[in-house]
Amino acid sequence: MLTLDREQTTALDYSVVNTSIQETFTAIDRFEWQAIDELRLMRDNHYYFDGGHISFEAYCESELTKHGGYRRVRDLLSAKKVVDTLPEELRVKITKPSQTRPLLRLVKTPDKLHEVVAIAAKEKPFPTAADFAKAVQQVAPTTKRATKTENPKTQICFWVIFG
Repeated sequence: MLTLDREQTTALDYSVVNTSIQETFTAIDRFEWQAIDELRLMRDNHYYFDGGHISFEAYCESELTKHGGYRRVRDLLSAKKVVDTLPEELRVKITKPSQTRPLLRLVKTPDKLHEVVAIAAKEKPFPTAADFAKAVQQVAPTTKRATKTENPKTQICFWVIFG
């Protein structure tokens, strides 16, 4: 990673700065996955009790509020669950936890999860969350629930009363 001084920036060229940017983003992604492993260790070994917290959730809300608290931790742990469900050759297609959101509902159906990641990876070497969401709709489309106004019985009653 590059440390910039004001005087130094004029001497830098595109390739040096671009390489540094790429390395920085790679480090951010790596550290996010590392934080997930550490969170699992804290949760699974109940180390939060040593800090005087009554639960893992209480620990997250107290100690990790500025990082998103329990909600973000829950999202990160869910992301790890998705990745752990995948075979090694597909795991590398997911480079950051945020990409797993559209995949969460497929964790209990690993075959479909594998298929979705493979489809997205076939279209792009490094799929985005949107690419995964598109592949999810191909493999396991969601159906829209009828609302009260779309319910045929309600419509019939409306026509009988007002028609």
